[in-house]
Amino acid sequence: MISPDIVEQVRHACDIADVIGSYVPLKKSGAKFKALSPFQKEKTPSFYVDPGRQIFKCFSSGHGGDVFKFLMLMENMTFPEAVRRLAQRAGIVIPESSGPQDPQARSRREELHALNAAVAAWWQKLLHSDPAAEPARAYLKSRDFPSSLADEFGLGYAPDGWDSTLKWAQQKGYSMEALETGKLVATSESGRTYDFFRGRLMIPVHDDSGQVVAFSGRLLDPEAKAQKYVNSPETPVFVKSKILFGLNKTKRSIIEAESAILCEGQIDLMRCWQKGIRNVVAPQGTAFTDQHARLLKRLAHKEVIVCFDADRAGQAAAERTIEVLLKEDVQVRIARIPQGEDPDSLLRKQPVEVFQTILHDAKDYTRHLLDTTCETEDISSPRGRGEVAKKMALVIMKIPNAVQREGFLLEVARRLQVSRSVLEEEVRKAEAQARRSVNDRQRHDLGTPEHEMPADGAPETPQEPLQPDKLIEAMLSLLLTTPELVPEVSRKFNPAWVEGLAGSEVLLRLLDAHAHDAWQDAMQFMEECDDRTRDYLTGLLMTPSPVPDEATLEAYAAKLVQNLEKRWKQQRLQFLNLATKSSELSVEERLKYLMEIQVIRRQFPDLEP
Repeated sequence: MISPDIVEQVRHACDIADVIGSYVPLKKSGAKFKALSPFQKEKTPSFYVDPGRQIFKCFSSGHGGDVFKFLMLMENMTFPEAVRRLAQRAGIVIPESSGPQDPQARSRREELHALNAAVAAWWQKLLHSDPAAEPARAYLKSRDFPSSLADEFGLGYAPDGWDSTLKWAQQKGYSMEALETGKLVATSESGRTYDFFRGRLMIPVHDDSGQVVAFSGRLLDPEAKAQKYVNSPETPVFVKSKILFGLNKTKRSIIEAESAILCEGQIDLMRCWQKGIRNVVAPQGTAFTDQHARLLKRLAHKEVIVCFDADRAGQAAAERTIEVLLKEDVQVRIARIPQGEDPDSLLRKQPVEVFQTILHDAKDYTRHLLDTTCETEDISSPRGRGEVAKKMALVIMKIPNAVQREGFLLEVARRLQVSRSVLEEEVRKAEAQARRSVNDRQRHDLGTPEHEMPADGAPETPQEPLQPDKLIEAMLSLLLTTPELVPEVSRKFNPAWVEGLAGSEVLLRLLDAHAHDAWQDAMQFMEECDDRTRDYLTGLLMTPSPVPDEATLEAYAAKLVQNLEKRWKQQRLQFLNLATKSSELSVEERLKYLMEIQVIRRQFPDLEP
């Protein structure tokens, strides 16, 4: 419960014209301000703000009230949420009723905000003037990243010294406790305290009220065996699942456009901003969460356009993100970036109109999935068409709107050149399997004894322990205990080599966590796995797979990658040899297969036919 005195204090501290002006462009009209309604489309302004009375009125929609009412309407907030948001904006501390330690917690949060802002400003100054920051300046220059854009987003440079930031902060009067709580320092196994960020280009992360709450550090030495990006761990002021990078700048544009463009990386977002594309956000070094989706749904009423990198890791992240958005009933379209590109590289090479056309032509997610699935499967063969039909059946059965469902079903049938009834049968199978899975989970959750199960239900049997392929197990063991090897492994590894193998989904999830800066440590990774996987990984950490005595860890990792590729190429070679003997192949397809056989033979001459 927030006391009336505090509510009035917040009301008087927040000028309604300043608050509304951060959402809507206001124009002076006598003693008042006017604007187009933020609540519905109109051509003539009917929205007025009276700074003398501290009220607003929208004559087209009928809405009106004080600053709290405006925030409740714009952000879909409750009254207490609006008061707290504006209190944070004004720097007013709201007394809580949860216990006597709250004042200490508030003081700690305030110190962390002040510390983050001060460190961000110092790092920004170093980026401009410190000779040691030349690699960071050279990196930005190589990316055609102007200093004006770097300044607009507060980019900086963390010095490469062991404890340079630590000493600077202590000289400025910040406590060791604040540095540790804010995760700006860490402690080695020997007990020595050192800077968490060293020798990196620094990108400050803001909450949606504009306060610096965390940092993301970009590796500058391409030869260094370290993660490309290192992100702040969670702190009392930074919860990854609640932060979308850039939202403090782009929120107003998203609301005006009723649409959000979701990019994969921070550089992508900043490049879009530079080119005038402002309704953009990016996840902050973590998987896209339900909270992220709810936040975007509240701001982008019309749609979210997912615009991730065209590589395998980017597309895998896009698929997971789409699932989360769809759960929250968000309209999703997919922008297809050319292979090998991302928004940053594309906007550097091509006129902005090229990217705008890609966004304009972005397809509904169902059409996108159909296109990409048809590209990964050979739909000229019966087997390929069958695989696409199974995957699309899973999509069709989740479409709630009957008209949309029927239209997409017919589109898939036409693309695969199969009858409507054949595809409907696949959908029925998928729905039946889904119902069985739900029933099994419900029986398990309720603890239903075997003799009380329905007569047509299969007895509940314990899941078999996870038993990954031996090569995958060796790779998992190595990367869990030596995560610094992941960047080199990822550069040489192709996910297709492990497709369908036991344990492959765990390995791919691990590599994907690193690729999208969501990796903290093995324990955090296991917490996000299901019970069966967690049980297996716990045992693997307890008794890791042995590494040959004569091999370095780098050489052993390279050998594992090579063995995975070689085994897949052996299987591929056997398939190609059989396929070339088929009478159903066209001349072009047979020639393509023969050329692939030659490529594999040159790479691995010792493979069996």
